[in-house]
Amino acid sequence: MTQPLYLTAKEAAAELNISLPTLYAYVSRNLIRSERAGKGRTRLYRADDVRALIERRHGMHDAATDPSARDAPLLESALTLIRNGRYYYRGRDALILAESASLESIATLLWNCHGNDPFTALSAPAFADDGPALDGLTPVARCQALLPRFAASDLQAFSITSESRLHVGARILRLIASLIAGTGDMNKPCHRLLAAGWGIGDQESVELLRMALVLFADHELNPSTFTVRCVASTGANLYLAVNAGFSALQGPLHGGQVEQASALIEECGRAGNPRQAVAARLRRGEGFGGFGHPLYPGGDPRAALLLSQLQKVFPDHPQLMLAMETAAAVEEFSGERPNGDFALATLASVIGLGPEHALGLFAAGRAAGWIGHALEQYAQARLIRPRARYTGPAPRGSDQPPPGPVSGSV
Repeated sequence: MTQPLYLTAKEAAAELNISLPTLYAYVSRNLIRSERAGKGRTRLYRADDVRALIERRHGMHDAATDPSARDAPLLESALTLIRNGRYYYRGRDALILAESASLESIATLLWNCHGNDPFTALSAPAFADDGPALDGLTPVARCQALLPRFAASDLQAFSITSESRLHVGARILRLIASLIAGTGDMNKPCHRLLAAGWGIGDQESVELLRMALVLFADHELNPSTFTVRCVASTGANLYLAVNAGFSALQGPLHGGQVEQASALIEECGRAGNPRQAVAARLRRGEGFGGFGHPLYPGGDPRAALLLSQLQKVFPDHPQLMLAMETAAAVEEFSGERPNGDFALATLASVIGLGPEHALGLFAAGRAAGWIGHALEQYAQARLIRPRARYTGPAPRGSDQPPPGPVSGSV
């Protein structure tokens, strides 16, 4: 029996076992394509997109059976596995590692350092700071502005030996933490650099920063990581590859979800009633940044662990209580559970940081994965060059002239 090309909203929601608001949220995040049916307001939903989401839920990534794998680039990687609601760094459970590991130790694992520590005796290359020209930039934008300056002064960046690239990667990771924290210190672990720069002194909050960095160190081929790999595949150096990741991370459908989650929590706080605020958003047709994840239909494990730890450390904190009430309201009305973006926004709110610092924390952790994927791509020595499925007008025969000007025109 031929499978249909399109489904109605009710059919698509039933296939996915989700509510209609959740279906509309998937459409807003470009996970499912929809098209208007005729001249009315009714919309139909691409059945192949629905099937792809269902198969990704079951961990099916075989190019022979998974439509999403056939339609998108499928790369080999030994860094991170996502399966059955958990994820693993080189075979080791990331949630268990997050209990005690530092970002540096995760980096050496992801980068396959084989016992060598590239983080010893690090020093930053010199550069000229424009000072006022950088004022007003977010921590992530500051990284984008300054990494090329450091690259120009770091001659080792152009070395193609594996050992040199490990040392450059370690330098970049600490540089990013330093730039995001606003401190010039290079010889502290990343979570302590951030804590010092942000004025966080209590050990519990410092530990939460460390845990968040580890939880977000890598997450397979998300858009920013894929971007980094594409740039690395051209032979561009690590500074250039990582800087490309920052650009992708700031998109509203990727790291920008952290800022949207922060805005949602603030909105619910101003309203004084999260349920009413969430209902009002749905009435206006607005989505919820920081909720749902196609790879975790049962809930994002990063959010579960980070929010659980926050509840242990700050059980009566008003910002945490507000965030949890907001999450409960969104799940009640949409069926979606909080994801890692919401957890980062909540962490920042509880320990007194702004949304731009929450994204900075995300970037500081994810940089370890970006570097690991770039190193893996260098070793594969293969240009990433996907093909396009052409959807334009049918080609004209070679014996037919190209379309000319309309008759009578010049």
